[in-house]
Amino acid sequence: MSNEKNTDGSLSREEFSALRGRIDLSRRGFLQGAGILAAGVAGAGLLGGCSPKKASETQGSTLASTGSTSSYTGNEGKTMGEVLGAGWLGDEPEIADSDITATKQADIIVCGAGHAGTAVARRASELGASVIVIETQPEDTFSALGNDIGHLNSSWQVDRVGVPTYDPVEFMNEYQMYGAGRVQPTLLSQFANRSGEALDWFIDGYTEQEKDELIPLNWPVVEGYNYKKGPFTSYVGTCQFGGSVGMTDAVKRSQDKAKAAGAEFVFGTSAVRLIHNDEGTEVTGVIAKDNNTGAYTRYDGGAVVLCCGDIGSNSAMYNAICRENYELGEYQDCSAMSGRDGSGIAMALRMGAKVEIATGGDMGSHAFIPLSPMEGVECLWLNKYGERYCNEAFGGPLLSGCAGAREPGDRAYLIWGNDWEEVFYNQLAGHLAPKEWDADNAATIGSYMDAAVGSGAEGDDTSGKFLYCADTLEELCDYMGMEPAVKANALAAVARWNAAHDAGRDDEFGRDPETMWPIVEGPFYGYPCGKRVGGGSLVATSGLLVTGRQQVQGQGFEPIKGLFACGNNSGGRFPMGYNGIMNGVSIGMCLCLGYTLGEFLATEDYNRYCTLGAGNADIKQSDKGMQGPPMGGGEGEGGEGGGAPA
Repeated sequence: MSNEKNTDGSLSREEFSALRGRIDLSRRGFLQGAGILAAGVAGAGLLGGCSPKKASETQGSTLASTGSTSSYTGNEGKTMGEVLGAGWLGDEPEIADSDITATKQADIIVCGAGHAGTAVARRASELGASVIVIETQPEDTFSALGNDIGHLNSSWQVDRVGVPTYDPVEFMNEYQMYGAGRVQPTLLSQFANRSGEALDWFIDGYTEQEKDELIPLNWPVVEGYNYKKGPFTSYVGTCQFGGSVGMTDAVKRSQDKAKAAGAEFVFGTSAVRLIHNDEGTEVTGVIAKDNNTGAYTRYDGGAVVLCCGDIGSNSAMYNAICRENYELGEYQDCSAMSGRDGSGIAMALRMGAKVEIATGGDMGSHAFIPLSPMEGVECLWLNKYGERYCNEAFGGPLLSGCAGAREPGDRAYLIWGNDWEEVFYNQLAGHLAPKEWDADNAATIGSYMDAAVGSGAEGDDTSGKFLYCADTLEELCDYMGMEPAVKANALAAVARWNAAHDAGRDDEFGRDPETMWPIVEGPFYGYPCGKRVGGGSLVATSGLLVTGRQQVQGQGFEPIKGLFACGNNSGGRFPMGYNGIMNGVSIGMCLCLGYTLGEFLATEDYNRYCTLGAGNADIKQSDKGMQGPPMGGGEGEGGEGGGAPA
């Protein structure tokens, strides 16, 4: 990161970034609490469609809980929809030509007018393409989800707010660590290098006052803040729409700009079936249904872009695609508070497309995140046995919390000493960490600490969560209700923590010792909490498998001609679960990748990627060395166990 401006007149932010160690506090401050990770409460919705539900859509619920009613063998040659969706996906609705009352045509048909769909339509229209957007919500009650747009290096962020610039290369490598190497690299590159450009484009035309009202999260940082925490970086400066222009209004403004550029928006209409060839290798349009009249309209286009939202209200689909979340919840049906019905993904699956090949993800139920009165602060975490079990500061709670999700039992304990302000200020900025440093928030968190003093075994719930405080660690463990053996483990864990800090090396779990604060002086604070994982969250983030050009992939992993996916209909962004590398990264990717996809569709010959490379020379096969085992296992022909070529 670099920035030529100084925060105090003498020390540059680049120099601040290079600092190591804790901050010696000269004033109180508080990072405002992140939004609580809420449990999904939406009911288990069913896939929308225009034909009566068949037995295959409603039966087989027992086997559907494992993601499939299909056998676990003998599936070679089947599509992912046939295997993964067996028992719940259902068949494509049959719509007679005589039922179609109108036909419209455009270069690009976009299904969905949310963050991604509106960005695709606006950018493509501005570059001269004809676009029709189909949106299921009525226009007068249209709403967009979220408040924050995560991005890197916008002019608003760097020039207006003063946030340091970030290195896109560093960001990409960190992001792939979060995604275990499964993030679609080209999409990641587009976000790292162009998300700032997309944000500036999105707010183009805002008044100076409106731009000033946009809130940069986790900014300003406290004096001397070190952006690096182990191998990870704090990406501050996410743009929150908390002023006179809220997020829904912001998306509507973008829709108006798309309309001004020639795009047509059709509200109150739902896409129900893709128009495709028998082989499932080419899409030429989509059939949509008017939600009020039931009339069908055919929309023909060179490109169909699916931006229909997530799978959050479709539990059967959610359970199957986000398998890790489903299993962590011990097969509690997954649902999301802000969930869509997964209809866009289902349309593609029914014709042969693939979905994300990974554990799938949503906003948090893959991780155990102990949210104390200080929110997701990564202090000392102990399991039900009173033992430390992970590097608490490994990439933020949505990443470090994966270890806790697999720990025994249903509880954990958090402990810190009297230097809670230092602990607070030195956190990795991001999801579920506090958001702001200011005196008001400092006073709020300080009031929680003060109220806990003297509360004894009763604890204090001024914050809405029971916090315990004691003059000794032994008393603290007793107040939190630890049995003797658990208490002994906890005291030993604190001793090892302090020793690692003093030695400058955490050999037990590898935590950056610069983020370990000695727990040696009272009063001591503790927070025992219940453990909840699985079952869903705010929104699911897994979608269709796509190429780096956002083409939906089918059999043979080949792109399906004419079919694209963006936003939460697209995979490749959070294959191992929502990562929280920065606040608002999901909507930021919807905006940026919608922006780049609209540009690509309007300016390039996108169909060439469906034939390019087909005429390449055959790969030569050598007869040297031993052949490996045949596909499917078994012994090779060259002797026991086969083996790789020498």
